[in-house]
Amino acid sequence: MGKQNSISKFANSLTEFLINAMADKYADAKHYAYRYNNLKVYMDPQKTPEPHFYVSLGISEAGFGIEDGKKIEGSLGSEDGLVTRWASRTNIYNELKNHWKTMMDAIAAEMEDDTAKKTDALVKLRRAEKEDTDLTVDMTGTGIDKQKRTNLTKRINAPKLIDDMGDDGKMKR
Repeated sequence: MGKQNSISKFANSLTEFLINAMADKYADAKHYAYRYNNLKVYMDPQKTPEPHFYVSLGISEAGFGIEDGKKIEGSLGSEDGLVTRWASRTNIYNELKNHWKTMMDAIAAEMEDDTAKKTDALVKLRRAEKEDTDLTVDMTGTGIDKQKRTNLTKRINAPKLIDDMGDDGKMKR
């Protein structure tokens, strides 16, 4: 297996989870959206043979086990606990396990002589890495108020709407 690419469905889901968590805590979603813009999630069985995933954020990187969600190596600072909470959500956990299996199947297929089987396994892996499905996280039980971010955004944008209104209550053109 060559260079590890970020798995977009996991990177997008984790980014959304982190932005919601930090906006709930500090009420600054815009800042955190910028901060997590370069977040990457990938798996590298050459580094660690057990099922795991790595999260890279700027110059920081940490590896987490899929089965128990515990940190294997590295550090992301205050985000470590939030990544563990994200990975422990049932749908995320199942998707991480499925992707690990797909990747291990592709690695096993590379060792075989059957070119068609090898190609099929690699195509499945590449599609799974680039898949852009919306991997939403059920925020129930996380203690994170996703609505707080939505309300904050509305409140920030509300004064602009008022400024755009004329004296007659209609929008200015």
